[in-house]
Amino acid sequence: MRLFGWKNRTTFTLLFKCLGVLSFLGICIAVVACGNTNQVAPGTPVATMTINLNQSNSSPTPPLKDYYCGAWATNTTPAYGPNNTVNVYAKFTHTQNNNPVGVGGATAVAHILWPDGSVDTQTVQTTSDGLAVFTILIRASALNHEVLIPVTFTTPDGQHTCTTPAAFFVAVVVSPTATPSPSPGQGGNQGSPTASPSPGGNGGPPGTPSASPTKKPGH
Repeated sequence: MRLFGWKNRTTFTLLFKCLGVLSFLGICIAVVACGNTNQVAPGTPVATMTINLNQSNSSPTPPLKDYYCGAWATNTTPAYGPNNTVNVYAKFTHTQNNNPVGVGGATAVAHILWPDGSVDTQTVQTTSDGLAVFTILIRASALNHEVLIPVTFTTPDGQHTCTTPAAFFVAVVVSPTATPSPSPGQGGNQGSPTASPSPGGNGGPPGTPSASPTKKPGH
């Protein structure tokens, strides 16, 4: 009777509860392990990412060049005509204290490469801010064809040069604008003859002779 006394039954109950809790924890662990969706093939290395904060081995920012130059056409599709022209601007700068400064008095030579294979050259001096302006007479070969104009600058002391990427333009034909003609009825009846009343004022159609009464004999 003592084996199944009140104290033994209490101990048995506690032991049973502990076993139940341990079983529940074991089931939870099994469910989590089975639910892992990380499918990695055996023998396949796991991809990792490494962030290197050590920038001592990185490439340094390249310094600015001493001289820069560029060129552009003010109109890339000018109208073609016997006396039509197009302007090409070019700029020449020198880097001072990391800032561009125009090179004045430099020699600028534009090479105009026409589509027919011929080449023209123009030479000007840059202004105080390094600007060169070229006025080009448009040739017939430029019609619907690209014309390239690279510009070469030389510093006043002749020690440094710079050649621009080519400026360009393509001449096009511009259709004339039609002049509208006046619609009928506008501006009065221009050119229309004016009908004049017939003699006698009988109100008949213009040009219709008036009828005169005929006298009977004896009256």
